[in-house]
Amino acid sequence: MDYFKILKKALAISLKNRYLWIFGILIGGAGGSFGSSFSNSSSYSDKWDQYFNQVSWNNFWSIYGSIILLILGIILVLGFFWAILSVVAQGAILGSVEKIEKGQKHNFWEGLRFGWHKFWRVFGVGLSLFLIVLLSVIVLVLPIIIFAVAKIYVLAVIYGIFVFLLDLVLWLFLGVVAPYIQRLAVLGDIGALEAIFSSWEFFRKNWKDILVVYLLLMATGIAASLALILVVLIIGGLLFAIGFGLYLASMAIFWMYIAVFGFAFIVLMLILGGVIKTFTSSVLTLTYLELTKKAA
Repeated sequence: MDYFKILKKALAISLKNRYLWIFGILIGGAGGSFGSSFSNSSSYSDKWDQYFNQVSWNNFWSIYGSIILLILGIILVLGFFWAILSVVAQGAILGSVEKIEKGQKHNFWEGLRFGWHKFWRVFGVGLSLFLIVLLSVIVLVLPIIIFAVAKIYVLAVIYGIFVFLLDLVLWLFLGVVAPYIQRLAVLGDIGALEAIFSSWEFFRKNWKDILVVYLLLMATGIAASLALILVVLIIGGLLFAIGFGLYLASMAIFWMYIAVFGFAFIVLMLILGGVIKTFTSSVLTLTYLELTKKAA
């Protein structure tokens, strides 16, 4: 297998077919957390304590309770629809890359249609893997609790160590083969459980190629991260200098500057995450197609 050819082809697919970025964003390509720090002086602390002591929580809930519940309801509904779109997008990006590789008709709507058609297949794989992991945790934790309640501590420790090591092997294996289980089910057009059972044979025959591709993806990710950090430091330093100048000149313009570039930063991170997810998924899909072609 020509690994570098796969990487170059995946990069070309990711850059040329920008509609795939939308699927990458919907899958959750820009996962991460954002945080900020605030000063914690005693004066602020005293003000907050005074404020909370003065709040009448009964009045607070009577006034704002319905608004809070409405916001939570909207968040839950949006989260539900996002989860559905994420499952559809997972199938869509697999089908689109396969069609691109085979020279077939492909576009955003064709991909969306394919993803919707494979919704239950993708959902079934995710649910099955979740239940396997959940069952392995129950098998690990429940007997330990029973032994501990019965005060059989030595047996609890021995059992816990032994089963944890077995679970660790299972979790690592599932982590490695999960993307290929999904591709076996979606592109190989077999059931979720059949894909899971077939994954061991698939891994046994192709474990060297699978691990090399993962190592190359890790190396590519590290190199891209270092380059991104360098770019962020350079551009971030320039933007910080401009922002500091605006802060000294006008607070109103400064906060407008923060709002505009804050929004731009979020959008940029979403797009970048979509591109990265598209590239990673394309590499794994092209690898899967090469391995199945070799097996045939």
